[in-house]
Amino acid sequence: MNTLPVRTLRRPKRFLPRLGGCILLLLVQTWSQRALQAQPGEASQESYDAESVKAGGTLFGERCSVCHGIDGRGSARGPALTSGLVVNRGSDEEVAQVIRQGVPNSSMPPFVLPDAEIRQLVAFIRSLSTNAARLSVPGDTDSGKRIFFGKGRCSECHMIRGEGGLLGPDLSNLGNERTLAEIRESVLTPGLREEMKYRTVTIVTQKGDRITGTLRNRDNFSLQTMDANGKLHSFLSSELREVLLEEKSAMPDNYEKVLTAAELQDLLAFLSRQSVGN
Repeated sequence: MNTLPVRTLRRPKRFLPRLGGCILLLLVQTWSQRALQAQPGEASQESYDAESVKAGGTLFGERCSVCHGIDGRGSARGPALTSGLVVNRGSDEEVAQVIRQGVPNSSMPPFVLPDAEIRQLVAFIRSLSTNAARLSVPGDTDSGKRIFFGKGRCSECHMIRGEGGLLGPDLSNLGNERTLAEIRESVLTPGLREEMKYRTVTIVTQKGDRITGTLRNRDNFSLQTMDANGKLHSFLSSELREVLLEEKSAMPDNYEKVLTAAELQDLLAFLSRQSVGN
């Protein structure tokens, strides 16, 4: 069996900033037994308005991010708030009580805050693990659609409801599959958590043909890639001389320069509303 040389084109690592403050170490000590017995779906199924989520995000950055990370994914000082028994299965009031009372015998202190700010923090924490389609995302969805199919050139690679390109993943159900934070991250910093699929690959066949496209599937015996024209190429590993897989995502990472802040928000609002059945 041929062993194909693989060269990975690396890019500099990105590091998230750490901010001051510390709260919300949701260690489930108080509610662990109840949460373990809870059934999926017991948590509050409310939608959270955009203003509350935004205000809660500001409070979170000031008070919580040093322990839980600016995006709520955790750090060496505190766990992620994107998952967990209390966050996913507890009620809004239970999450609020953790903020108010803290967790005994841990580094999570109680916080004396107005009820309105507590509710805002809860809304933001919920948004970290709530599918975007369930949130009230500010922005003009009609404008976002025009950007997707126009200025943003998203449709050259992505399809929505049968319209668009094939190089990237279909986004028709994106709002039900991703949180708003995940959608924003995939637009602004693509590739941070991207799977192997859809990365740029250049292959050289034993005959000397060179094809560049996005990787669709690969195993020990075969490889499939799609070129810029949407044509799918499939090869046995024995037919290939070289495979060059880029670590960087094939998706552009300059949308903060291409789009204004308002246009970016409109695009996020449009993407958040994409759900099968609606």
